[in-house]
Amino acid sequence: MKTRLLACAALTAAAVVAANAQEPIPVGARVGSAPASGYDDMGRRDPFVSLITPKKIPGTTTQAKPASGLGALAVNDVLVTGIMTVNGDPIALLQGPDGKSFPTKKGDKLRDGVVKRIDRDAVVFAQQEEDVLGVMHPKETRKPIRTSEGAGK
Repeated sequence: MKTRLLACAALTAAAVVAANAQEPIPVGARVGSAPASGYDDMGRRDPFVSLITPKKIPGTTTQAKPASGLGALAVNDVLVTGIMTVNGDPIALLQGPDGKSFPTKKGDKLRDGVVKRIDRDAVVFAQQEEDVLGVMHPKETRKPIRTSEGAGK
């Protein structure tokens, strides 16, 4: 008899828990948060959320930074190791700081610039430079071919 009473009590408790689990969530409740502790934040900000946010420039979109390849390299980080012509189009070989080489043509994008022009002895990059006031200005950077005597510099 005692075992039957315990079994009935366990079934009743399980039914109550199942009934509570099916109740609709009230409007305005935070889903997935801990049960209410009785603390009222009175509209104050969360002290654990960072106040430092990245600077956003109006009119620009935030794009994910490429993890690898030419798009991940800055203009200042690449070296021009060679220039050749393929079917009448100039191709420049750019070398990254890790020693990997990338063939590039006019219009290819780097992290902070674009290949504007490939001359016989240099590559010209178009960059956007930010001044003290945060205004962006176009800037051209010319990188000559790295010669064998300049390899040790």
